[in-house]
Amino acid sequence: MNTTVSTEPTEPLDESPKSFAWGKLLFFITAVVYFSAVIAGIVSVSVINSGRVVMGVQYAGTKLAGMTRDEVEQFFERTGNQKLANQAVRLSYGDRSWNILPEDIRLHANSAEAAESAYSVGRNGSFTENMLAQMRCALFGYAVELEAGYDTELLKQKLQGIATEIHTDPVNAFCAIDTSGNVYPYPGIVGKKLDTEALQAQIEPALPRFEFPQLTLQPVEQPPFIKTEDIAAIDTVLAVYTTTFYPGERGENIVLAASHLDNILIKSGNEFSFNDTVGPRTAKAGYNNAGVIIEGRMEQDIGGGVCQVSSTLYNAILLAGLTPTVRTAHFYPSAYCPPGLDATVADGLIDFRFRNSLKHNVYLRSVTDGSSLTIYVLGTRADLNGNTIRLETDGSLLSPSVYRIYSKNGEITEREFLHTDDYSEPVAGQ
Repeated sequence: MNTTVSTEPTEPLDESPKSFAWGKLLFFITAVVYFSAVIAGIVSVSVINSGRVVMGVQYAGTKLAGMTRDEVEQFFERTGNQKLANQAVRLSYGDRSWNILPEDIRLHANSAEAAESAYSVGRNGSFTENMLAQMRCALFGYAVELEAGYDTELLKQKLQGIATEIHTDPVNAFCAIDTSGNVYPYPGIVGKKLDTEALQAQIEPALPRFEFPQLTLQPVEQPPFIKTEDIAAIDTVLAVYTTTFYPGERGENIVLAASHLDNILIKSGNEFSFNDTVGPRTAKAGYNNAGVIIEGRMEQDIGGGVCQVSSTLYNAILLAGLTPTVRTAHFYPSAYCPPGLDATVADGLIDFRFRNSLKHNVYLRSVTDGSSLTIYVLGTRADLNGNTIRLETDGSLLSPSVYRIYSKNGEITEREFLHTDDYSEPVAGQ
């Protein structure tokens, strides 16, 4: 195999000093030109932006560059007015509706703030920082936001006014009795209350964005204490009992205490407390000084006469078939009810309690006419299984025994022993 080898000399690289100098000169010229262009660009941008919104600033796609401070504020004022024209927060409930207009709450565009935000771009730092910021803005853009302001107190007042129109107090269901003793139940009314704080918190985030919510109001329901269903089964007067009294300070105490027993619901299985229901018998509560029994002696004290109310109630609940749980006799028999059928009470000392042991709720009505007190116990006729109830006492005046007699179709079905009293022991009472 033959191999040919060239003996001609190759051309050497040009690494002469002259060639190297030329390259450095070319690089320097390029750098100077580039730097000069940058400087020229900065100077040009600075000249163009002098006293005006810088290049690249925009609002919602609209260029703001070149506007003066006043011009850009006027722009935002016009924009804000357009956004507010024919707008309102619309609230509705049922067949009613309310509009809250911008002028009602002083809703306005924060045009001065938006203009300042637009105009201040590239103007808040040193010369170098401002130039760099303006160039970045020219290259990449900068979006300005326009927000709305409003008077929160005026909004609160508007919502409270609407809440007042909607507000309904709950009304208890109740039972009425006519002169023939017929019972008429009346339904309760569910109250309505608008939570204005929650509603305002729902509306407020939208307003700065010029958004106007349309909301269906949802007031909070406030059920009455006595609901319609609580008295739905009540159809009769289970029992009624009347005592008489003389007008005067003692009579006024009786009327006041009895007023707390009117329209009272005792649910099936629940226990009733006289002291808890009537409340303290104090001068501040409106009670007078009248005759009371203290350690077996008649004296004058606040609330005298209230024991007649508790005793009247005691007889009524016995005749209605309810179950006494706490009951105390006086020191001696009372003039307003038979021996053994009184029930004394005293603030913080002696209470009268009973439990509704019937299948359905019972309802108390208390009526006074200036000289008599009548307490009705309303309930469900079927709970007595066709029985009528009467009370019977035997024994001596100072030691009577009490029985509750159940009869049906003229025949006694049950004779229930209740208690035997001893009127020889001193007992305080009102």
